[in-house]
Amino acid sequence: MSAGRKAGFAILGLILGAVAGGIAGLGIGTAYVELAGVTSFEGASGYAVVFWIFAGIVCGAIAGAVIGLRKG
Repeated sequence: MSAGRKAGFAILGLILGAVAGGIAGLGIGTAYVELAGVTSFEGASGYAVVFWIFAGIVCGAIAGAVIGLRKG
Protein backbone atom coordinates (compact mmCIF):
# COMPACT_ATOMS: atom_id res chain seq x y z
CA MET A 1 0.00 0.00 0.00
CA SER A 2 1.38 3.39 -0.95
CA ALA A 3 2.20 6.02 1.62
CA GLY A 4 -0.03 8.55 -0.12
CA ARG A 5 -3.06 6.29 0.12
CA LYS A 6 -2.35 5.60 3.77
CA ALA A 7 -2.02 9.33 4.49
CA GLY A 8 -5.26 9.99 2.61
CA PHE A 9 -7.14 7.48 4.72
CA ALA A 10 -5.63 8.99 7.87
CA ILE A 11 -6.75 12.49 6.89
CA LEU A 12 -10.20 11.27 5.91
CA GLY A 13 -10.49 9.39 9.20
CA LEU A 14 -9.34 12.46 11.11
CA ILE A 15 -11.98 14.68 9.48
CA LEU A 16 -14.85 12.21 9.73
CA GLY A 17 -13.86 11.28 13.28
CA ALA A 18 -13.80 14.93 14.31
CA VAL A 19 -17.27 15.51 12.87
CA ALA A 20 -18.70 12.39 14.50
CA GLY A 21 -16.99 13.23 17.79
CA GLY A 22 -18.40 16.76 17.73
CA ILE A 23 -21.91 15.46 17.16
CA ALA A 24 -21.49 12.92 19.96
CA GLY A 25 -20.06 15.64 22.21
CA LEU A 26 -23.11 17.80 21.53
CA GLY A 27 -25.41 14.99 22.65
CA ILE A 28 -23.32 14.16 25.70
CA GLY A 29 -23.00 17.83 26.67
CA THR A 30 -26.72 18.42 26.37
CA ALA A 31 -27.45 15.33 28.46
CA TYR A 32 -24.89 16.42 31.06
CA VAL A 33 -26.47 19.87 31.37
CA GLU A 34 -29.92 18.36 31.85
CA LEU A 35 -28.87 15.62 34.29
CA ALA A 36 -26.50 17.76 36.37
CA GLY A 37 -28.87 20.71 36.46
CA VAL A 38 -26.30 23.20 35.20
CA THR A 39 -27.65 26.73 35.43
CA SER A 40 -28.00 28.96 32.38
CA PHE A 41 -26.84 31.99 34.37
CA GLU A 42 -24.25 33.88 32.27
CA GLY A 43 -24.14 31.03 29.75
CA ALA A 44 -22.81 28.35 32.08
CA SER A 45 -24.78 25.62 30.35
CA GLY A 46 -23.48 26.78 26.97
CA TYR A 47 -19.90 26.65 28.18
CA ALA A 48 -20.44 23.12 29.48
CA VAL A 49 -21.87 21.94 26.16
CA VAL A 50 -19.04 23.58 24.18
CA PHE A 51 -16.49 21.86 26.43
CA TRP A 52 -18.04 18.48 25.63
CA ILE A 53 -18.16 19.29 21.91
CA PHE A 54 -14.45 20.14 21.86
CA ALA A 55 -13.60 17.03 23.88
CA GLY A 56 -15.59 14.95 21.38
CA ILE A 57 -13.83 16.57 18.43
CA VAL A 58 -10.39 15.83 19.87
CA CYS A 59 -11.21 12.23 20.81
CA GLY A 60 -12.97 11.59 17.50
CA ALA A 61 -10.15 13.06 15.44
CA ILE A 62 -7.53 10.95 17.21
CA ALA A 63 -9.60 7.77 16.93
CA GLY A 64 -10.45 8.48 13.29
CA ALA A 65 -6.83 9.06 12.35
CA VAL A 66 -5.70 5.87 14.08
CA ILE A 67 -8.43 3.82 12.41
CA GLY A 68 -7.65 5.46 9.05
CA LEU A 69 -3.98 4.55 9.39
CA ARG A 70 -4.80 0.95 10.26
CA LYS A 71 -7.31 0.51 7.43
CA GLY A 72 -5.22 2.39 4.87
